[in-house]
This record gives sequence, structure tokens and C-alpha cells, in this order.
Amino acid sequence: MASLTAAACLLLALEEEAAAQAITAYADAEGWGPDTARLGSVGSAGTWSLERIESLAEEAARAFYIKLQELGWTEGVAAAAAARADASDSTLLAFHLDLVRSYPTQLILAINHVLFERHGYRRQRRHGDPLDSRLSNVLENGNGSPGSLAVLYLELCGRMGLALEPVALEGGRYFVLMPADNAASLSVAGERFVIDPYSEGLLMSEAEICELFEVGEGGLQPCSFATMLAGILTVLRDSHWCAAVGCPPEPLLMVPVSVEVALGEYRDVEVSTSSGEDEAGVPTFRVSFSESPTEAEVPTGRQWWPAEGYHLQRALAAAQKRAWLLPDDLHALLDYALCLYFSKQYEDAWQELGCVLQAAKGEPLEAATFGEREVEQMELLWEKMRLQLAFAGS
Repeated sequence: MASLTAAACLLLALEEEAAAQAITAYADAEGWGPDTARLGSVGSAGTWSLERIESLAEEAARAFYIKLQELGWTEGVAAAAAARADASDSTLLAFHLDLVRSYPTQLILAINHVLFERHGYRRQRRHGDPLDSRLSNVLENGNGSPGSLAVLYLELCGRMGLALEPVALEGGRYFVLMPADNAASLSVAGERFVIDPYSEGLLMSEAEICELFEVGEGGLQPCSFATMLAGILTVLRDSHWCAAVGCPPEPLLMVPVSVEVALGEYRDVEVSTSSGEDEAGVPTFRVSFSESPTEAEVPTGRQWWPAEGYHLQRALAAAQKRAWLLPDDLHALLDYALCLYFSKQYEDAWQELGCVLQAAKGEPLEAATFGEREVEQMELLWEKMRLQLAFAGS
């Protein structure tokens, strides 16, 4: 399953890359300047074919067996190392897996050494860069978001025979990894530990993680790989959204994709976007905030996104894929409807929001996804869109 997750992440990256290259070519043709190159980062053939990940796994395997030899293991180690790559000898392969399950900490140390010390993979330098959520860019340049680094770590461990499961934190914006079964234990004195790939593979106790991320009763629970991909798409959507509306990309400071924003009730902020031309005929992309004294209208020739709202469209694409992955998650469906609304696709937004409202009203009261006030706001926005459509058709 881990390989499928990596392949899916590369497919997401491929679409992002294709869109970036297309808009870069268009921007160059329009004379918007060289800064549009920041949108894309073409990877090598080894990156797109997963050969780079396989090479990292081979390197980690060698480091793992060196660590075992340092502990005194010599007999059968070389043969077991060869069996990891060639599964034809089931006895030797079973021996390799037994070593992995018996010494998971040594395996984690080996992977950490290869990834973070030898190759310099590291956490993103700043919030809000869409490139950090593309697995291809992470493999090429080393900077990664919590989700993309977790996928890379998960992939290496899976190829080494250590099955892990992701645990989603902060609404899928952060991930730690835990053993998928009891065959490999990361417990000491009865206390279980998890791996934090974003902190260079640091082992942290479940109690520490629960306190740090305010996880309540029930403790840490593994999530599906679909949920993991949806979390990566959430971060990607946020990055593009913040770039589109010009707000800070930090989670606590960003203007959220919410019904309140659509209705102009969030911090007295009304966000609207439009494109056009100024008096000199220069293409512009306009972002309006009611709390600002004037509208911000910036010539796109000095920006790295074009007048058509490239980032807004990429935010919409990410929200749409997230809705496909989580068809029963009303929050994901609402986010998609709102991104359609902000993209001024009012008819599609009206239909999607109507489906969300219908599902929300059909839920039992004790299991309701939204509160009464939230439903009222959605109904108000739905009616606002209906009037916009009626006005446009008149």
C-alpha cells in the first residue's frame, strides 16, 4: 500500500507540474518576467519512476546491516541483506524480516542517517510553498512538508520490511507513523513510541504526541492512506489559496476557506478576486479585503502568478481531489463548494453546497457534522448564490 501512496503522490505532483509549466509558458509569452519559473521544478527520470526511492532504500539497507554488525551480528547478515532485494530465497527473506522486527530501532537509525544526515532531507523552510507538498520536488530538492516527508519515510520503511501506518494530526496537516502490527514493537517499559519524520525521524512517546497536539481520549489512531493523501491535498490547497488572496500562509494567520469568509463575516473581511486590465492595459489580479482602506490591485508583470488566478484554480483542483478521496466527509465537500464559489463558478458551487446542506440536514442530531449556526450560514450562502445566478440569467 505504501508504494501506491507514493505513486499517487507523484501523480498529484505530475499534474501540478504540468499546470505550472503551462502557465509559465503562457506568462513568458505575455512578457510577465522570469519569476514564473518558481512555479515548477521538473524532476529527473529516476524521481518519476521511483528509482530514487529504491536507491535510498538500498542505501538504508546497507546502513542497517552495518549497525547490526556493530552489535555483533555477523553470521548470515550478508546473505540476508541480499535476500531483501531478491525475494526468491524465502528462508533468507524470512531471516531479514526477523532482524527488522527484532531491531526496529536500528532500522530507524539507519534510515534517519541516510535521509537526514547523508542526503540532507529536511523540513520546509517556510509555510506556504506548494513545491514542498510535491513528492517529486521533495526527492529532488530535499525540502518537504510533514505529509510529503511522512510518505517518503513510509515508503522506505515498507521496502525494508517494517510496515507502518500514518496517524493524522492537526486535521491532516501533520503526520506521525506507528507500527502496523505487533510484530515490530516500538515500546519501552510499556510505553509506546511513534516516529516523527518531520523531526528527522525522532522517536516520541505517544503521551508526548498526545500532549503536544492535544489529542484527547482514545489516543493516537492510524488513518487510511486515502486520509493521508487528503491531508497532503489540504496543505497544497492552503498554499495555493494563501498565494491567491495574498494572506499569510501560517495556519493561525491565514484567511480560511470558510462560509464566514464567503459571507464577509470573518474578522470583518470580505475577500473577492477578479482579473482584468488597468487603465494602461496591463493585466491585473485583484484581491479585495473590506478591512483594508483600498483594494490591492497589482500589475501581474511583477508577480509570479498570472492574471487568471493560477493559484486559485490550483486550490480548487486540490479541493476537488480531496472531495473525491473523502466522499462521505462533509467538511471536504464543503471546502470544494467554497473553492468553486471563490473561483466564481457559482452554478457548480450552488449545486455542491446544496448537496452538502441536504446531507447535513439528514444527519442524526447526536452525530451532526455542523452546528445549527453553521447550517444557517450555509443556507444563507446558498440563497446568495441562487440570487447571483438569477441576476446573471436575467
